[in-house]
Amino acid sequence: MAANASAQLAAPQPVIAKRDVRSGATFTSATIQAQQKDDDRNPGMLWVDQGREIFARDCVGCHAEPKGLATQLPRLKTDGSVITLEAQINRCQVERVKAVAYPIESQPLLSLATYVAFSSRGLAQQLPANVTQSHAWQRAHNEFTRVQGKLDFNCRACHDQLYGKRVRNVNISQGYGVGYPAYRVEWQTLGSLNRRLRACFFGMETTVPATSDPILADLELYLAWRAQGLPLEAPAVRR
Repeated sequence: MAANASAQLAAPQPVIAKRDVRSGATFTSATIQAQQKDDDRNPGMLWVDQGREIFARDCVGCHAEPKGLATQLPRLKTDGSVITLEAQINRCQVERVKAVAYPIESQPLLSLATYVAFSSRGLAQQLPANVTQSHAWQRAHNEFTRVQGKLDFNCRACHDQLYGKRVRNVNISQGYGVGYPAYRVEWQTLGSLNRRLRACFFGMETTVPATSDPILADLELYLAWRAQGLPLEAPAVRR
C-alpha cells in the first residue's frame, strides 16, 4: 500500500497548475467568444445538425443516448495504443454498421464526431488514474517536449511558457483539445484535433506526421491529461 501511495505521489503533473487552466476560447477575441457561445451563430452547429441525423440513422441501435460518449475518448486500448473519437466512430462504422470507414476529415466523420462531442459539452474527459504510466503518454510527453524543426522549438515552449503572448500575430493558448472538432476562421471550415496538431507541426517547420501516425492519437491523450478536467466545449470557434 505504501508503495502504491509513493507511486501516485511521484506521478508527473502538468506544468500549468489546475487553478490556472483556461479554455482556448479565453485567448480569442470577444467577437469569436460570443460566436462560440451562441448556437445560432456558431458555424460548427451545421456539423452538429448533420451528425445528429447520422447518429439517429446508424448509431441509436447501440447508443440510445450520445451524452457522455465523448468523455471516454481518447482512451487507451488493451494493447496500449490510443483510440480517438474519430477512430472509434470508424471502428463502429466498420464493425457495427457494416459499412466502409469514413475518410479522415470527411463531412460525415466530422459531423458525427462533432455531434457526439457536442452532446457531452460541459462534461470532462475521463482518463485512467495511471495514464502517465502508459507508453502512449510517455511517447506524447517526449514529442511535446522535444525541440525540433528549423525553429528549434517545441510544443511546451508555446503552450506551457508563452501562452497569453502573441507569436506570429496569433494569441497563444494553453493548447488543449476540449473544443474539437472546432470551426477555425483561418480554415473557413470545421476540422478535427488531428488536423490542428498537424498544423502545429507545420508551424514549427518540422516534419508533419501523416494523419494515421499513432503519435497524433498519443498527443490527443496527452492534451486531455494536460487539460485536467476542463469541460468539453465542441464545437469551439477559433481564429
